Amino acid sequence: MFDEVIYLIKQGEESQSEEGFPIPAQETSRDVFANEKSIRGNEFYMASQSGYTLEVMFEVYTLDYEGETVIEYESKRYRIVRTYERKQDEITELICRVYGSGLIS
Repeated sequence: MFDEVIYLIKQGEESQSEEGFPIPAQETSRDVFANEKSIRGNEFYMASQSGYTLEVMFEVYTLDYEGETVIEYESKRYRIVRTYERKQDEITELICRVYGSGLIS
């Protein structure tokens, strides 16, 4: 059923060395199978009114999603704006926009 591979990226927290210098946050990523879907019309227009554009939605198995905030797909990064869990079929929808675009990056 799921025929696309996406990379779910979890961004760590910035820390400090013993000398007090900042240590950049480390990213971890893992690949999962997903379905690529179009954004629903109503959701697309509501996002446009808020000043950003939703690009794509991915469906993943709920067990595969662990609260990541970024997706990489076909060498392009997306920020997960909203999630929706469909409990009846154990699928989570990840609604995304291009990473770094819009009001909040």
